[in-house]
Amino acid sequence: MSETVEITQGQSIRLRLLSLVGYDTAAAAKAIEFVNDDPFKADLFEKQYNRFAMDYPDFISRSLKAIQESKEALILFENP
Repeated sequence: MSETVEITQGQSIRLRLLSLVGYDTAAAAKAIEFVNDDPFKADLFEKQYNRFAMDYPDFISRSLKAIQESKEALILFENP
């Protein structure tokens, strides 16, 4: 009988990020470091990452740009 293994929310987020950046582990490491298993940051990163598909064709520079833009956008969501 096979055993079902459940993954944690953090693992799910990391797996989604790894897939998003085309399994480029360097780009995934940067994204994972920024997101830090936060679902909101993961969603924001994904939206920013998808915005720059044409401008940044390689995964690492696109990830870095998405992180930069996400950090700037996070200010909009801080409590006053």
